[in-house]
Amino acid sequence: MVMRFIYGSPIEDEIARLTAEDVPNHELDISEALNFADKIRSKEFSAKDAAKALRDRLGFPNPNVQILAINLADICVKNGGSLIQLEISRREFIDAISGLLDSRTGRDYELRQIVLRIIQEWAALFRGNSETSYVSGVMERLKRSGYSFPKISIPSGDAMIDTASAPEWEDSPVCQRCRTTFTFTNRKHHCRNCGKCYCNDCSSNNTPIPKFAYYEPVRVCHGCYLRLKKIVPDIEGAEGTPGSFRGQPAPSRQRAKSHTPTPNVAEDDADLKAAIELSLKEAQNRPNYAEYTLQGIQNSSAAAAPTTQIAPVSAAPITTRA
Repeated sequence: MVMRFIYGSPIEDEIARLTAEDVPNHELDISEALNFADKIRSKEFSAKDAAKALRDRLGFPNPNVQILAINLADICVKNGGSLIQLEISRREFIDAISGLLDSRTGRDYELRQIVLRIIQEWAALFRGNSETSYVSGVMERLKRSGYSFPKISIPSGDAMIDTASAPEWEDSPVCQRCRTTFTFTNRKHHCRNCGKCYCNDCSSNNTPIPKFAYYEPVRVCHGCYLRLKKIVPDIEGAEGTPGSFRGQPAPSRQRAKSHTPTPNVAEDDADLKAAIELSLKEAQNRPNYAEYTLQGIQNSSAAAAPTTQIAPVSAAPITTRA
């Protein structure tokens, strides 16, 4: 507690920086906000302390700061894991957000629309969970009070509920694809689709994942990128899918490429398709192996079969008695 009083809280400092009054255009930096949610999900930041700091930020008199804090809380709910969802769905936090509906500022209409939209999305997200059911109760109470909730374009049913079942992050001292050791300079990253641990080279692609409520491009590994983009079929147990890697050593050719930057898959789609077409052409021009084998068997059988030569029959001389 004394060290925190002297040096401050890194969580509060991070939230204050992301929701500062002088943020350009008063728009939240999505990339930085996702990194903050990642720290909560990986338990580097305490979910309870993060929720408390966000709730305190909602009490800031500047409406721009309040809007930034709400948007940051929304990203944490959808990307920070079940612990931050549980903390933000508590009565204290939801009452603090719903209390902003009575705000009388220059951006009161915009602030109200954001609050109503967030409560509506969270109510759909937490539906069916008894521990987070308070949000649904607040939404019903606001409806009875005459508040009209806006129509949202993103799914508020099953697609958003899937967020709760997003894979938990795995931890590993080495990249789970190329097996390079993580160091101070070679940082570990997590794929948002499979939850596995990769180096930067093996997880340099970004794409939205709507089934986990990732509507902005997020970091994914190469295997998940190919499947999410439908470049390769989604096969259960393949590399980059949940349950595919359990510590097996990677092939030696992958270890040899560990220090070579992996090219971005999005830039090599044309080359990949050309390589597939070339492989298909080579397969078509290759002789049929089954026919070749059958013909070889027949030839060898014919060569091994013994040949029987029939000697010509000579006519015996006929003798007569005198």
